[in-house]
Amino acid sequence: RRAVDRTASTPRQSRDRMTSFALMALPTPTTGAALRLFAAFLAHFHLSEFAFALRFNPKDVSTRSFLLSRPYAAAMTCGVIEFAASSALMPERKASLVRGTFYLGAFMCVFGEWLRKSAMCTAGAAFTHLIQTRRRATHVLVTEGAYAYARHPGYLGWFIWALGTQLVLGNVASVAAFAVVTWVYFKRRITYEERHLRNMFSEYDAYAKRVRTWIPGIK
Repeated sequence: RRAVDRTASTPRQSRDRMTSFALMALPTPTTGAALRLFAAFLAHFHLSEFAFALRFNPKDVSTRSFLLSRPYAAAMTCGVIEFAASSALMPERKASLVRGTFYLGAFMCVFGEWLRKSAMCTAGAAFTHLIQTRRRATHVLVTEGAYAYARHPGYLGWFIWALGTQLVLGNVASVAAFAVVTWVYFKRRITYEERHLRNMFSEYDAYAKRVRTWIPGIK
């Protein structure tokens, strides 16, 4: 009879060990960890925005390429104020909120930025921070990569990322406010941008009918 090595790991045991290791590697969802991770996500997002703009559109690079507008800075500041106030006034409740939303927010930040940067890499020089009203020599309608699945993957990624930053902090009010304000912003921006895209590309109508934005309420 063939001997069985009882010390060998089964596939399920190996998978459970890998899962346990991954969970141990993740930061503990404390308020301190949440604030540090929030700052790291912000720094990475804006520095990488500038770096990608420098890579694909060096002639258009300026301090605006960091995407740090006053309204945006004010919104993020409000988020930090909510976090600080709720941590000081209701520390136990805040700690509970952070434990419940920390990992979801972190995932949304990573996924949202990955989606946006994937769109930038796919579009290359055709991706610009400023809406183009005239067709440039390097301007093409990009329909492959992330654009084959989402009509405005850069906007969708930013939308997801923005909500994720507030979930990392466990900010109830800011999540709701960011959802509304960001939605209104992209609704207006997409409507305006697509008006010009239809003028520049005759095939845009067919593309828009085939591919959705995936931003709720924005067809």
